[in-house]
Amino acid sequence: MRSALAFAALALAALVTVTTAGASPVTPAQRLGFPAVANGPVPGYLMIADRDNNRIIILSPTKHIVWSYSLPEPDDAFFTSGYRTITTNQEFNQTVEEIAVRAHRVVWSYGHARVRGSGPGYLSGPDDTYLQRDGLFIIADIENCRVIWIDRAHKIVRSIGHPGSCVHDPPRSLSSPNGDTPLADGGVLVTEIGGWIDRFDRNGRLVYTLRSPTAYPSDAQLLPNGNILVAGFDTPGRVDELTRTGKVVWAYAPTGYWSLDRPSLAVRWSNGLIAITDDWHHRVVVVDPGTKKVVWSYGHLNQPGSAAGYLSKPDGFDLLPGVSVRATRVATRLGTVRKVGTLPSALAKASAVALPGGKLMVLGGETGGSSTDRILIGTPAHLRATGHLPAPTHDAAAALVHGAVYLFGGGQARSVNTVVRVDPASGAARTVGHLDEPLSDLGAAVVRGKAFLVGGYTSVKFASAVLRWGGGGKTTTVARLPAGTRYAGVTALGGTIYVAGGLLTNGPSSTVWSVGPRGGVSQVATLPAPEDHAALAALGGHLYLVGGSRILRIDPNGAVSVAAKLPVAMTDPAAVTLGGRIVIIGGGTNGVYTFSP
Repeated sequence: MRSALAFAALALAALVTVTTAGASPVTPAQRLGFPAVANGPVPGYLMIADRDNNRIIILSPTKHIVWSYSLPEPDDAFFTSGYRTITTNQEFNQTVEEIAVRAHRVVWSYGHARVRGSGPGYLSGPDDTYLQRDGLFIIADIENCRVIWIDRAHKIVRSIGHPGSCVHDPPRSLSSPNGDTPLADGGVLVTEIGGWIDRFDRNGRLVYTLRSPTAYPSDAQLLPNGNILVAGFDTPGRVDELTRTGKVVWAYAPTGYWSLDRPSLAVRWSNGLIAITDDWHHRVVVVDPGTKKVVWSYGHLNQPGSAAGYLSKPDGFDLLPGVSVRATRVATRLGTVRKVGTLPSALAKASAVALPGGKLMVLGGETGGSSTDRILIGTPAHLRATGHLPAPTHDAAAALVHGAVYLFGGGQARSVNTVVRVDPASGAARTVGHLDEPLSDLGAAVVRGKAFLVGGYTSVKFASAVLRWGGGGKTTTVARLPAGTRYAGVTALGGTIYVAGGLLTNGPSSTVWSVGPRGGVSQVATLPAPEDHAALAALGGHLYLVGGSRILRIDPNGAVSVAAKLPVAMTDPAAVTLGGRIVIIGGGTNGVYTFSP
């Protein structure tokens, strides 16, 4: 029996909203009752056919489910013209349906549940159901080796291919067509299992056919430049851009954490980013085609699930536009980043604290692949070496407590447990205590004169504890993060500790946590994409995460937006708030930069 969840859009706190006064409801999302959203990697609300969870969901850009509909194994889901209804196919249920978004009910269907057939009213492996502007439903009927057009009276108006002839010989016959993307000129782009992509005109005549780079192309899309974007439903998977002659001019085939496993759909959005269903990795990813980096994702690698943040074999998606003109204008008002100083050499993984009088201190770090014991003190434009740590170190955490600078943990080949005190005037340093266990890759924040150490690595395991340091080697565990976390951005704002991103045992995180100084951990925001090896600083009531190619602004109420573009890509920078601006140190460069919102 089908059931449906009511709209959750009334929970506006879960949504990213436009802050510009007087923004008028002009987007398709607003016409359905959803607020406009700020411009970002996902320029609207993302509908996902979450197949093995037996549901279709709509997500806000901040990854909150705002609409859901239950049905057996939805393989794809697409908005119709006007965005008021959704077409979906259940490949293994042998049915297709049209669903009214607001009413949560089926308004049209075709096929017989769990019964295969090729006669009138029957399907066998239906895929990619679209409602065309002429009122006809187009369906790729895979195992019947045909693409069919059906009217609302359930009559097959025309077809390409036919049952019983499953060989590549378009337009006479097709080899298991699993994609039938309608084109603006009334034609259709068909993918055939076996390695073919065919373009037909509005009259069913073959325009061209070409070989795909993989034997299992899926759901090819025609790009504005005439090229074709197609997913390769393989292990490992890939996405290719092809010319009409089949030449590959762009490919996305990553390895490691962001590798693909049987992706079934790739679509280039109007903002230039490419969204991909990573079906068998149970996630949807959004990729910047220029850098080939994932800038937004939903779901967890190899972890199927139905809880918030999880998917189970997502097989299709569509975008509900939600960015208004005013939202775009707000989002393009970026802050300024400029280089103001030069370090003795390129530096990463250093620690830094702000000092009185407009100065800062930079401690240790990694330069030229080796740890350094150097201590730098001065203004951002004039940092000078003034002392040395007891031993070279990187990936430590520093805090200014009662007029003295303390450096916690760090290490070289292995984590260490030392606590080093540094005189902010002379740079003189000495070991004053030891932590209960070695700890590197951690963060530090100061709240009400107390230093708190967050996460890290013990050389054996990822640490989840939030520790309050009481002097010497004495620490007290005040809270625990949900998982062991390294390389997170950590800072304090308004008496609360914030932890952004970080590296977990299963990969980088996109979660922003708040931690009370007496305990209590809660999620306050979701980053557009997982982030680690980034620095976090607070300024003007906002959090700023610095790393990669940009600075993200994080509001404690959950909104996340791009605050600035970095002049160079940075990994493991240090960042401190100093005199109404954020100072950024190193990040693999020899520069000292300032950011002003």
